[in-house]
This record gives sequence, C-alpha cells and structure tokens, in this order.
Amino acid sequence: MNKIAIIGSVASLGLVFGIASNKAVAQMSHEQMQPSQTKQTSQFHRIEQPLWAKAAVTAGGLGLIGLELWWFLLSKPKSQKAQSKQGIQEITITVDGGYEPSQVVVNALQRVRLNFYRKDPSSCLEEIRFPDFHIAQELPLNQVTPIEFTPNEPGTYTFTCGMNMFRGEVKVEAGQVQSPKEDEIMADIQPIMTTPANQNKNGTDAVHAIVEQGVQRITVQVDKGYTPNHIVVKAGQRVQLNFLRQDPSGCLAQVLIPDFGIAADLPLNETTTIEFTPEKAGEYAFTCGMNMFRGVIEVEPSNALRTQQFSTQISA
Repeated sequence: MNKIAIIGSVASLGLVFGIASNKAVAQMSHEQMQPSQTKQTSQFHRIEQPLWAKAAVTAGGLGLIGLELWWFLLSKPKSQKAQSKQGIQEITITVDGGYEPSQVVVNALQRVRLNFYRKDPSSCLEEIRFPDFHIAQELPLNQVTPIEFTPNEPGTYTFTCGMNMFRGEVKVEAGQVQSPKEDEIMADIQPIMTTPANQNKNGTDAVHAIVEQGVQRITVQVDKGYTPNHIVVKAGQRVQLNFLRQDPSGCLAQVLIPDFGIAADLPLNETTTIEFTPEKAGEYAFTCGMNMFRGVIEVEPSNALRTQQFSTQISA
C-alpha cells in the first residue's frame, strides 16, 4: 500500500474522531453550558466529554505519532542489486507512483545501465534527474528509457523526479577489480570500428565517433534533446561535433560544453561545427543554454596508452 495513502487515511480518521467529539459536546444540555441565572461567578465550568470520545482522540493521536516515527526512522527503501551483463550492471526500475525498486546497489568503477519503465501518466514523473552525475532525462510514457553512467567512488547518490517529490537512490559499493584475460586486452586495444556501439531502439545509447582523416567526427541531432546523447571518443585526437538543430525551442538555441570552455549558438535548421581536443580520459557533459537537456562525451584513453598498460600487465 502506498505510504502517502496510509498517512492520509490515519489523518482523516483523527479528523473524524475530532468532529465526533465536538458534536458530543454540542449536544450537552443548555443548562450545563450556561452560567446560573441566580448566581454569577467568574470560575470556569468543567465540561465532561464522553469517555469513548477521549479514547478515540487519544488513539488517533498516538497512531499518527507512531506512523511518523516509522516513516522517518524505521521505513527503508526497497533495495535490489543490479545484474552484471557483458560488463554492464543493468536493472529495470518501474516508475509508477514512485520508483520500484527505490534503491539500486551497484559496484564502483563499472558501467551502470538503469532502464526506467514509466507507467504513471503523472507529469511529475515524466523526468528523472541524477544531480551527482549531471543527468536530466525525459521518460516517455509506457516506454523503457535507459540511462548509463560509471560511478567512480562508493557512496549513496540520489535520483529524483522533475519536481523533486519522488526519490530513489543508487548505493555504490567498492568493487573488486578483476584481472582481464589476455584476449580481452588484445580486443580492447584494437582500433575502434566506425559504427555505432550498444545502440538501443531509441538511438540514445553510446555511439562512437567516426574517424576521418585523423579527426573524430559525429553528427548530433538537436530535436527535443540530443541524439545521440552519449558520444564516445579517444583522448589526444581532434573531435568534431556537428550539431544539426531542428527544434525551434529557445532552450536548444545554444549548446554548452563547460569543461572545454565552449558556448555556441545553434541556428535553426543549420549544422554548427564545434571542434576540440580532449587530453584526459573521463566523462564531460554538454547541455542546452537553459541546462534542461543534457548529453555526455565519454573520452577513452588513447590506443597508445592502452598498449602501454597491456605491456605492463604482461610483464607483471
């Protein structure tokens, strides 16, 4: 049963008992309620309430106090651990009057994919936000929306609805780093193919940039957000992002990439080219001018660095 409904029911019960008590007092005889006509006095008259009314009001008050103590001290979110599939920790979260499960347990330093399945038509739940990971994503009704990130440090990270009324949390535990097999290392240091990787049905999953004449190029469609909104590139190599804006919304008239000091206007129905060279591996956010729509640029180490790491592991 929904916790909010429980609180409302108990509060309503207390209100009914209070009204019943007032009616019982009102039904007392007129002589008991009025001062004596023959003798005036300044003392207060004690009004006796029925025993059942006193007991009902007391029980209702104790019930509310007990419910509040349980809500704030004893209530725990429903927790579930994500399952690892092909190196990605994945779990589905149902969005219906809140989040189920409301606590997800994952390991640090490993990719996480949360699949939000929204069934509730409430406008409050049409957006999900992860402030610590700089993520804000719309959740279309009756669809599964995947959100990916890599938590680097253990801790508890909150996610909320767009109005900050419903909450959940991602509990990140310290993970154990496993030694990869030699064939996995060799496959990892091979040049990346120029085709999208891990692309889902909505076209919003991680997509690798295409390398042409030494430049990593990719086109980003700007239409009610960014497609793709997760771009993978290599460090130490020039990146060219071509933003094609098709949405007339003023919010999307500008794109910001704070970590690279970039702020560029995006004319409607035109392609705007932005170039930069990422030097360090990591994840870098890009947003619209009003910070409502977001994407991420995932910078992987260069092949030379990975080859050096591989040689070190083989020597060890």
